[in-house]
Amino acid sequence: MQNKLLSYGAVLISMIALFGGAEGGCSCRGGGGDAWSGASWLEDSLGGPSSLAAGASGVEAGEANVAEEPIVVEADEASSDDLSSWSISAGELREKLEGEPRPVVAYVSNTPPEGSYIARSIKLPSKSLINGDGSLRSAEDMAAVLGRAGVTEEDELVIYGDCFSCGDMTFVFWIMKYLGHRDVSVLRGSEQEWSAAGLSLSGATSAMAEAVYTPDPRPDLMADYEAVAAGVYQVVDARTPDQFNQGHIPGAVNIDYHQVMEGSWLKSDSTIAGIFADLDEDKPVAVYTKNGGTASIVWYALKLQGRDARLYTWNDWLGHRS
Repeated sequence: MQNKLLSYGAVLISMIALFGGAEGGCSCRGGGGDAWSGASWLEDSLGGPSSLAAGASGVEAGEANVAEEPIVVEADEASSDDLSSWSISAGELREKLEGEPRPVVAYVSNTPPEGSYIARSIKLPSKSLINGDGSLRSAEDMAAVLGRAGVTEEDELVIYGDCFSCGDMTFVFWIMKYLGHRDVSVLRGSEQEWSAAGLSLSGATSAMAEAVYTPDPRPDLMADYEAVAAGVYQVVDARTPDQFNQGHIPGAVNIDYHQVMEGSWLKSDSTIAGIFADLDEDKPVAVYTKNGGTASIVWYALKLQGRDARLYTWNDWLGHRS
């Protein structure tokens, strides 16, 4: 635990840079019309201002200024997780809800669904885990949010939302893994599939009694500038080709997040394996994008392939290069 706390302190500055920043809106349904919304933050804060991207044509050719000492990156502890538990079908969830203890089901999109909520689910919008300036809240603050929602670190947590392509589900999943939550999964499928599987639906979410959430941060799920610049990672840029061509991290491979998606979920394992075939299986991956939500979709797909993957951000790279 002491080593984890030391590691957590060492990446605190990178964490602030990773999730800081704000600029104009996102077309995803996950966001609202306010000045701040989860989906627009996912569009902005993990990727950095589009004005920076537009002026970054010289970034690719630049040489990285890195320390001469070799950088050693610890293996991603999430690689040892049971990946089969990272998602759950509607039928599997219905069976769990009929037993004891019941999992906590959390709706994480930032606007109401077009249809119904899953009955007795709680509301845990991704924006509740973010500061007003767009930066990620501290582990302690996020733990307080989870506690007020009635979630503890021992709960089985099932995440669902109204817009898989916006990234709210995979991003909140990443946050929970970052906080050290062991038993968390993403619900697959659509409302029609949930209803067909016998899940009860409701027009509103429920509330739970407040609890205490104790985090155990895992900074190994983040990449930092020094390691990226030193070439420790193979870097995946998950933005569109047009965005990639405006400027990108030198040596980055462009794998547009749309490539790994089909409908409201990921493509088949074999198809995704082919998409990632050119990546070295023995070298850790840092995936970044202008949109943190879409970066987390690719991170999630990489992890399901058994890859050692971390999140990084274009904003952090530009901040160090300016």
